Amino acid sequence: MRINKFSLLTAVLVLMVLSLAFVIPSGAVTEDALYAYDEMMYEEEDEFYSDEARVKPRAVLASAAFSDILPVSNCRMLDRDLFMGGSTPLPEGFSEVPYMGELMKSSEIAQLTDFYDTPVVAYRDDSIIVELERKRMYDSDVFIAYIRIATPSQIRTAIAGSKLKSSSSSSNTVAKLSANYNGIVAINGDFYSNSEKSGGYMVRQGQLYRDKFSNNYDILAIDDMGDFHILARGKENQQNGIKAIESSGEVVNCFFFGPALVIDGVRQTQETFDGYGYAQHDDNPRAAILQFGPLTYGLVVVNGRTDHSIGVTMDELASIVTDLGAVQAYNLDGGNSATLAFNGQVFSLKPQDDRGVSDIIYFCSAISEE
Repeated sequence: MRINKFSLLTAVLVLMVLSLAFVIPSGAVTEDALYAYDEMMYEEEDEFYSDEARVKPRAVLASAAFSDILPVSNCRMLDRDLFMGGSTPLPEGFSEVPYMGELMKSSEIAQLTDFYDTPVVAYRDDSIIVELERKRMYDSDVFIAYIRIATPSQIRTAIAGSKLKSSSSSSNTVAKLSANYNGIVAINGDFYSNSEKSGGYMVRQGQLYRDKFSNNYDILAIDDMGDFHILARGKENQQNGIKAIESSGEVVNCFFFGPALVIDGVRQTQETFDGYGYAQHDDNPRAAILQFGPLTYGLVVVNGRTDHSIGVTMDELASIVTDLGAVQAYNLDGGNSATLAFNGQVFSLKPQDDRGVSDIIYFCSAISEE
């Protein structure tokens, strides 16, 4: 009987994973295990993907597998309080990221031959792995973060100011807000304070802020297991969707922007719709949040409005996140709000000044601090 090479490698990896608890202490991963996984991924890509189809990088697959073999006995469930952040990241958990902290002009970025398509392992501890990369797509700079977490409490939102309030709310940059809450990687949210007149069902860290539904905007609800539920526009549909989630769990965070880009693995057609008050079909900076699977996520920011990076339409953004393999994907506030921050600094390098926003979505460590 012929044995499939991929199946054999999978079985070997499973045996190695099961043996880790007996041969290594908490917090350690053998180099052989990591090497075996790398080899398996290369074999899998060679067997199943053509050169043209290799849009989804190995980074997201690595995040999932490495997190599975990282022990989580050193982790804790984080408090849901909106004004409490994550565990302090381990300094040794950060890898050196080229060009971090250097706000370069787009023309300078274009001259860097090794700037694009270079996955960088950016942070790793027992509770989280973050990997970042940069791509060149649609004549634009695209910045992507892949995240795997150990507990659903590690995907969080934070706001500028001392309490949830209306359009008079404070603002701060994505990088500073993230640093204030020990965020490892963060993206701008939905700028909730600007949508007071539009309504929207909004929840932040379990706290209900606005109890309205919309015939115009799609909403993203994140439950207590960290799973995404995208509810298409339509008051009755959204109301029934929230009831369905709450029948077996709880809505921890809910965002009001959109539109939906991918729902249950199906790319959403970005047809013309006047209900959204911005140019869906023009090239603009964009931001999106994705879920690949259980506790595995992605953040995407596309720079725009420069000669070097023109930005993308909503339809092009839907193509990007679909090609990355998103099961669920949702558009967030764009324009100059669109920012990806890592370790308290802007990762989505752009010539424009950082714009203050009212809220962010961030991922943090949950290692025990005792």
